[in-house]
This record gives sequence, C-alpha cells and structure tokens, in this order.
Amino acid sequence: MRGATLSASDGEGSRLLASSVIPGEQPVLWSGVFSVDGGESNTELLVFDISPDVRGQTDSDPDFYTSEQNLGGTAKTLKPKAVLFRQNNMTSVLAVRHKAWMVFFIGTADGQLIKLAVDRNYRTACPTVLYRVDDDRKVFPRIHLDQVDQKHVYVPFRNQVERVAVAKCSTYKDVQECWSAQDPHCVWCVPQKSCTFADDCKDSDWLSIPDEWQQQMVSHRVEKDSSGQITLSIQTHVIVGQNPSNFACYFSATSIELCSRNSPPPQFPQCTCILSSGVLPADGLLVIVKMRLGETHLSEQLEVTNCSGISGPPSSVLCQQCIKAGCGWSKSGCSWANEGEGNDSVCQKMDFGKNFSRPEISSITPSVVSFHGRNHATLSGRNLREVSGVRIQGDLDCTPQ
Repeated sequence: MRGATLSASDGEGSRLLASSVIPGEQPVLWSGVFSVDGGESNTELLVFDISPDVRGQTDSDPDFYTSEQNLGGTAKTLKPKAVLFRQNNMTSVLAVRHKAWMVFFIGTADGQLIKLAVDRNYRTACPTVLYRVDDDRKVFPRIHLDQVDQKHVYVPFRNQVERVAVAKCSTYKDVQECWSAQDPHCVWCVPQKSCTFADDCKDSDWLSIPDEWQQQMVSHRVEKDSSGQITLSIQTHVIVGQNPSNFACYFSATSIELCSRNSPPPQFPQCTCILSSGVLPADGLLVIVKMRLGETHLSEQLEVTNCSGISGPPSSVLCQQCIKAGCGWSKSGCSWANEGEGNDSVCQKMDFGKNFSRPEISSITPSVVSFHGRNHATLSGRNLREVSGVRIQGDLDCTPQ
C-alpha cells in the first residue's frame, strides 16, 4: 500500500501512540494504539487490513513522476477491522503470531505489561497482566520479542529493561484452569500433570486450546430428525499433541438407560448418544458425561432440555438460554440445534423491543482507581432510569464483580 488515511473508531481527534505490524501472510494486518480524544489517557487498540490493492489500478505516488494522465486517485480511507481492546493509558504494543492466534503485548503509562490473545475472528481471550512495576514508570513504545527462545519479551522503562516471560503457564494448577486461561502459549502436559510450554512437555503428550476462542471446554447439541429421533452430541474443544487413539465417552442418567445401542462409537473430538427413549422429560434430564483422552479424564454435568419447550416472547435473554441449552435459535424462536443457529453471536444482534430504550453508559467515575479497588462508582449515560443489577467488570478481570 502506497498511502492511506486511517479512520479510528471515534473519527476525528484521535492520535496514533504506538503501532506494530502483525506477522503473517495475506491479509496484511497492522495494529495501532490510538488516543480517542487526542490525549493519552483514553486509548484503544485497533487492527487494520493494509493489504495492497491488487486490482491492477495504477496508484499515483506523489514522491515519483509518472507519465500516466487523469489518474484522479485519492488516498484510501481505511476503517478498523476490529476494536480489540480499550484500556486507559496504553503506550506501546508488540504483535506476534503463535499457532493460529494473534498475541499482543501492551505496555501502559502506569507500568503494566498486558497480554491479549485474539483469534482469527477477532474474538479476544481474557487479558492478563504479565508484569507490573512497583512504581508508576511508563512503558516506552518499543517492546521486543526474544528471538532466541521466543518465550520472553524485553520491556523498556526509564533507565531499565525488563525481560518478562510471555506466559504464566505454571500458575494454572489443573487441566481446566490451564484451558480456561485461553493462552495459546500454554498446554496441559499429561506426563508432568502441569501447565507449561508445549516444547517443555515430554513426548508431546499435551492438550491445548483450539484455534478459535471457545467459552467452554465441552459443549453439547440436542438435535431431532424427521423421524423423531433425538441425538445428544458432545464436542470437546481441545487440540492434542499426540494421536488420540483411546478416546472414550460414557453417558449416564439417573435410573434410565440413556443411549441406544445404535449410537455411533466416539470419534475425537465428538461423542454421540441417540436417546433410547426418543423423548425428553418436560422438566429436562440431568446427564453426566465422562470422557477419557489418553491419561486425561474430563467430566461434564449437563441439563438436557426439550428445545421446543423453551418458549416465550423473542428476547436476547431467551435466545441465550436457548443456545446454552444446546439448542438452535431461529426467527420463530428456540428450536432443535439442527434447525437454528447455535452461536450466541445471533443473540447479540437481536433488536430490543419498541417500548424499550437500550441503556447507554458513557462514563464511569472515577475512571482510574488503585489496583486495590474503590468502594463507590458513578455511572453516567442515557436510558438508565429503569436499570438495576449493574455488574461492573474490571478491564483485566473476566469475572464480573
């Protein structure tokens, strides 16, 4: 690309503070930390597609003479592909790729190094603070990856450079914690029974997160075909370092024989149970699924529901309840998984009712507090009169408080 104008998410008044090209082939992606209001406190991390225009059109570059006439071209205006992260006082960014993930190391003016993993669909995992200085020294713009071991970054401060590990794998104590961290650098090492880097695991016998962000390690779908046969499908969202030759699943429910003998054998990463009774109780069915993957054992307790029984006026809440139950959402409401959309993103696109105005929060005061927290906060915005039960979530804490 010879020239372009970048349009930040809030339009005019934004200012570029730091940037990093995201390694990889096509498309060519570039990330930038922008000030939203022209200052340095209100900042956001954006990603742009800066791939060259290959449509064969001649591009006039003002630095070179060309004999072509009537070019009449103007600089392209690029809008961000995604707003990846909003955080006060970001000062620097380094982008790397690890497996199928984009990983961003972000420095702040108060001395934090934050790690953010992003999948190919620009969905972000929970941000993690890798390092924090004792005082409020600013992280300077240039963060560098250790090119020797690829497991550390060099973080510049005033009169000091810190070498910081790219992940905190050892802090996760079991397979569920290791997976839930959604850190592409970390794997659960089966022989060592620890969370570590993949190349530190003996015989490559490990489990890790998949190539795309997932909310749960194990998910399920409830389907019903034209003959009335109901099928419960279990999906494990993991990648393994070795061939999963002894993958097995066990379904159980209280006092009934759950699965028909015609159920297909498990095939990693999926198990299938054809319900022997062909019906689901009106109040649902409690099912326990136990899975064996090598020497690793996983267990999941599910409330399997009759999808056609989830009814009511279409709403975002009902849609999320439907998707969580392993069903599918369609224009007519909740249906079986094979008859509707099973991704909860469909719920986020739903329109609010005509008689309900969407609440909008424009600011939270104070916007910057101590790491130890604060007792009171004031919310400002529109349509907040009927709002109750507000949950406030810290930037670097994925658990609402």
